[in-house]
Amino acid sequence: MFVTDKKIAEVAEDLLPLFEVGDLHSRTKVGKIAVHAKEALIEHGLPTRNSLCCVVAKVALMTWQEEVLRTKQAVEGRQS
Repeated sequence: MFVTDKKIAEVAEDLLPLFEVGDLHSRTKVGKIAVHAKEALIEHGLPTRNSLCCVVAKVALMTWQEEVLRTKQAVEGRQS
């Protein structure tokens, strides 16, 4: 089954709360995030191939890192 980039991003978005209040952070290894990605893929009824889990994990990690950067820039902008 082919999974679109849009669907991958959607599943990755589901992982972001784990970064906010869970045990994941911006330096968490992809393999650890992939475990959570597999669970999210199951919830969406998608295949749980290891390669797909890693892609979702990487997208989630990049999305989180972008969020951290935007927040940092917003805070620094207010202090200027």
